[in-house]
Amino acid sequence: MSILVRKINDVWQEWHGSSIVTQMVSSYTAVYGDGRQVETPCDPYPVEIQMNGDSLRGFYDQGIWTLEEVEAVGGKIAVPFEVPEGNQTVGAPSYVETDDVIQQTFELENIPPPPEPPTAEDKVGSMLASFDISISELKSVLGLGV
Repeated sequence: MSILVRKINDVWQEWHGSSIVTQMVSSYTAVYGDGRQVETPCDPYPVEIQMNGDSLRGFYDQGIWTLEEVEAVGGKIAVPFEVPEGNQTVGAPSYVETDDVIQQTFELENIPPPPEPPTAEDKVGSMLASFDISISELKSVLGLGV
């Protein structure tokens, strides 16, 4: 699934929900009383339309809209961030424009090492704790002394 972004207050952000956008149109459609519709070219003029970012991304992903059509209403498709080996992302994504390409970015941190596996004594202690029995009580019952 693509990442659709648009610039809001000079900051690239993911485009979700509906927004009013301006689209340049270079034709008009005449509808006649007999039902005929004739589309006629004309000089380009701006038209404000309501566009839903989630729907637009779906149209692009399904091949219904081209990249040029997405860009004509102010959208861009961002390049997804690839997490380097040994790191994990922190926080929300941000978007950076470089040479007319929008790149998703994240803060990174090293993946912490996995915890040490529990010792046999830890496992037995956890099992006994579920029955509300201490290790010393078990040793006493088994006659192993304390």
